[in-house]
Amino acid sequence: MASLLHVSFYILAVNKNVQALACASILAASYSLSDLTTSVNFESIDFAIYFVYDIVTLAIVIMSRHFFYKYDPRQPCYIYCSLGLTINAMLFLAMFIDSHLLGTDEPWALWYFYSSMVNIVDLVMVGALILNRDFLGLQLISRRVFNIKTSS
Repeated sequence: MASLLHVSFYILAVNKNVQALACASILAASYSLSDLTTSVNFESIDFAIYFVYDIVTLAIVIMSRHFFYKYDPRQPCYIYCSLGLTINAMLFLAMFIDSHLLGTDEPWALWYFYSSMVNIVDLVMVGALILNRDFLGLQLISRRVFNIKTSS
């Protein structure tokens, strides 16, 4: 939906933010492809598949920023999607290790944390893609951390 919103904004000349359009389109393609390629009966191996999808999507988002928007200011949607994909990938990896490699069958704290966090992170990413605003202050924090690192 965020991708369609940005396409319509671009066509109607409401907002010509190509960086946000690219980020939304990359995420839409990745999520659509991952839904089409995973099994109907969810299995523990699917966590690894989702992990790989998030890592590849993150790499594509970073590479598109590097090659096409290197000198443009970082948009909030880029920061939020990069961080969100990283968090989701780590959660998918943790669930894969727990359920597939360790063979845990009974839900425990990690499972509840995973199910809550993945949904919250996805909601925040969609909100960031639609609004393209730094509503949690992540861009401000990343600027301050970056400035601290460069000034040392």
